[in-house]
Amino acid sequence: MFSKVSSSQLRAILAIAIPMIISNITTPLLGIVDTSVLGHLPEPHLLAGVTISGMLITVAVWIFGFLRMSVTGLTSQASVQANAKTQTNILLRQALTVALLAAAFILCLQSPYLKLGLWYAQTDTLTSQSATDYFTIRIWAIPASLFNLVLIGWLLAQGKAKQIMWVQIMMNLTNVLLDLLLVYQFNFAVKGVAFASLTAEYLGLFCLLIFAKPLMLKSVLVQFKQSFNWQKIKPFMLVNRDILLRTLILQAALLFITFQGARLGVEVVAANAVLMNFMMLISLGLDGIAYAAEVLVGKHYGAKQKNQLKQTLKACSLFTFLFAVFYCLIFAIFGHSIINLMTDLHAIRSVAQSYLIYIVFLPLTAAGCFLLDGIFIGLAASKTMRNSMAVSVFCVFFPVWYLADLTLQSDTYQANHALWLALHAMMITRGITLYRKIPGYIARAES
Repeated sequence: MFSKVSSSQLRAILAIAIPMIISNITTPLLGIVDTSVLGHLPEPHLLAGVTISGMLITVAVWIFGFLRMSVTGLTSQASVQANAKTQTNILLRQALTVALLAAAFILCLQSPYLKLGLWYAQTDTLTSQSATDYFTIRIWAIPASLFNLVLIGWLLAQGKAKQIMWVQIMMNLTNVLLDLLLVYQFNFAVKGVAFASLTAEYLGLFCLLIFAKPLMLKSVLVQFKQSFNWQKIKPFMLVNRDILLRTLILQAALLFITFQGARLGVEVVAANAVLMNFMMLISLGLDGIAYAAEVLVGKHYGAKQKNQLKQTLKACSLFTFLFAVFYCLIFAIFGHSIINLMTDLHAIRSVAQSYLIYIVFLPLTAAGCFLLDGIFIGLAASKTMRNSMAVSVFCVFFPVWYLADLTLQSDTYQANHALWLALHAMMITRGITLYRKIPGYIARAES
């Protein structure tokens, strides 16, 4: 396959992918440290509570994940046009405005949002208290989280992958050090983990602003007040409507996994939290290639460079497959050791290890949709992404879970298999439904 890909194309992919992979290394390590810090404390409700609140906050942030996706895809396509500077200024300004409004909306509704989540989880009093302690602190990082999405998306499209790498490394190492200090030295437990994440998010925002081009940032700030006009924001939101709907549907499935696990017991939700860290490890490599696909596909498609587009797709596909096989082998050999590293609570270890087989094969079932998400972000094909996600979640994920749950519901721990089977089915369907649309977009990219 590489024989048909130019060396310059490979260098372009690796120039983006390698820094993003290095920066992503610290993210799964951060999740593992967070889990390990709480997983080695004697009370399992601490890890369970943070898992529930952490998912609520993750959903709140990633509902607006379109801010990063659209800024990367649209900015990459605009960069090959004559008025690139003007377009990227408008795009960044409008995205930051939407991020600010979204943060204000989330913060205003934080109390009923938490109550709704705890009501649905139907968990015990201690777990609910841990979830509340974490949520009430961590939620105030939302403004920084949303602004970071926009700035990372823009810097990535500008080819600033190395700057993003250093910021991510700094954020995650800060979080790890504060976790260890606040939890073990000052005995802050859940609140210490929350304060660590809060501090890291705002430190990251400060650094990303420094890396943003001074002239562009000045242009954005000068015209920022003009963006508080719905008629100016509306076109940007319409472009992102489909990505927003796609993200809402995906988060509904992921949220369902967390809260359905909570209904099965503290040990199940905690074990699922341990296993979800493997998902972050998978994203270490696969997301790096997907980020490269976002930028390069956007540029080639915007410039109508059909041959370069096809070369990029082939090279990214091969890199993704190699990473997926590598992860399968690592998880098969070291999976039990990784679980033991994250918690010394026997009940959680036992439950997590009984579902390890799903993690071993997850890199292969998820590889296609990881890469194709990046490709379609670069194509700015939001409607295709929305439709694929709707089919995968509503026509596959929930029906598979329901049918499997009917068979396994007599046993609490066995019922958790239904969630993992549904997750794999959803990933495979996303990959298939997106892949079948690729030829049409290639045909439109005529020189």
